[in-house]
Amino acid sequence: MTRMIACMRFQPKSGKTDEMMKAIAEYNRDYPFTESLHMGIIDLGTGEFALIGVHNSVDAFVDIMNRDVRISETMREFVEPYEDGEAFHSFSGPEVDLKLYL
Repeated sequence: MTRMIACMRFQPKSGKTDEMMKAIAEYNRDYPFTESLHMGIIDLGTGEFALIGVHNSVDAFVDIMNRDVRISETMREFVEPYEDGEAFHSFSGPEVDLKLYL
């Protein structure tokens, strides 16, 4: 089974970090990531944060992407768009099994 890792980088609007974190906490409470091994947020120390999700399988990742209420939509009103107009910079992919290289 291949695990999937997803990362979404974002920058809160000035003065909106606490409101955004509260909205994320409420989303987590109301729509738990039970399909995932872990979902967490990293403070990048530059005014930006990264939400990282580790998912048990590709299917679990797809299920989260297909939710009726997505976490990114919950956060959007609190996030400052980047110069390219995008509110989030994200990437995802299958986890590399490093044991295969031993």
